[in-house]
Amino acid sequence: MTPSERIPFPSLAWFQKLCERMNADRVRYEHLGYVDCIVEFAVRDARGPGRPLRVQVTFDEFSVTDVRDAGPADSERADFTLEADAKAWREMIESIATGKGRPALDQTLNYLSHFDSPFRVSAADPLKRDLYFRYNQSLQEFVNASALGVTTFDERR
Repeated sequence: MTPSERIPFPSLAWFQKLCERMNADRVRYEHLGYVDCIVEFAVRDARGPGRPLRVQVTFDEFSVTDVRDAGPADSERADFTLEADAKAWREMIESIATGKGRPALDQTLNYLSHFDSPFRVSAADPLKRDLYFRYNQSLQEFVNASALGVTTFDERR
């Protein structure tokens, strides 16, 4: 991802760029510890009313081994889902861009998901849900990499 690259959000391509960045910059993640989980990132109504974008990212130690557009049959693969509407995602991403890779304290994943609003963390198994909290800082760094390019937004949403 270069500073001049324009990546649309929400899209699979946006998450793929974050994965590429993580795989290209292992050192950035090593000091936080390994990540070993499958995360489903969900953007409600991204594809129109009642049609979310669901992207699953497989983290394996300090890299990403798989990123995919997830359908209903894939939901069992994920350890947990991190979900919010497009507006909440946009506010966080814009805060990360403004902070040059560091969001305002009230725009971190930890803050936004603390009370399950506006971001919600869900899992079928409570121990798998706990993985979100275990790997939260690495996931924040993952999303913070969006500042390395220019995220564009569909103004109709």
